[in-house]
Amino acid sequence: SPAVGRRVVNAAVGRPAVSPLTRRLLQDPILPTLLRLALPNMLVMVMQASTGLIETWWVSRLGTDALAGMALVFPGFMMMQMLSAGAMGGGISSAIARALGAGRRNDADALVVHALIVNLLFGMGFAALFLLCGPWIYRAMGGEGASLAAALQYSNVVFAGTPLVWLMNAVASSIRGTGNMLVPSAAVCAGVVLLVPLSPLLIFGFGPIPPLGMAGAG
Repeated sequence: SPAVGRRVVNAAVGRPAVSPLTRRLLQDPILPTLLRLALPNMLVMVMQASTGLIETWWVSRLGTDALAGMALVFPGFMMMQMLSAGAMGGGISSAIARALGAGRRNDADALVVHALIVNLLFGMGFAALFLLCGPWIYRAMGGEGASLAAALQYSNVVFAGTPLVWLMNAVASSIRGTGNMLVPSAAVCAGVVLLVPLSPLLIFGFGPIPPLGMAGAG
């Protein structure tokens, strides 16, 4: 049969047999394949947008200065997210996918390790930049008085955890490079489910947990 013939040819030239996932990408109908790959990412975008709205609503209960401080931090945080998940993440996924597609499993494994190291270094660089230069950056953006203080409270917590965000996106991009879109999306959605109750708990406190205000939001 043609399938047996292809396997014989692949074996003769030393190429690995095509995996079932690769075969589906090459031979399945285009629209269902695109939807199957895109829907998990679409769900993540909806969840993240919803989280931003919910967290902004909680912060608004702290007053306009708190909202203004959060708005000062938002551009830097979004730039970091887009770089780690989009620019670097796309490169990681592409490199790993090409290595696996060529049957170079050892190269793909090495790419994951390098991705983790590079992203960790970038995360530490972002953390150092905003922790050390945050006051100057937010003043240059128009922050002053109570809004500047709120921005720094929020920013110092957010960017102290930046290396973890870069590592998370490196791992998620590595998994996407294997063709698995569901696992990274499920992990992000699980984080959102945890964030929704934790955010007001840390901002306003409850029982033995003291109110942390903008630091709690961060």
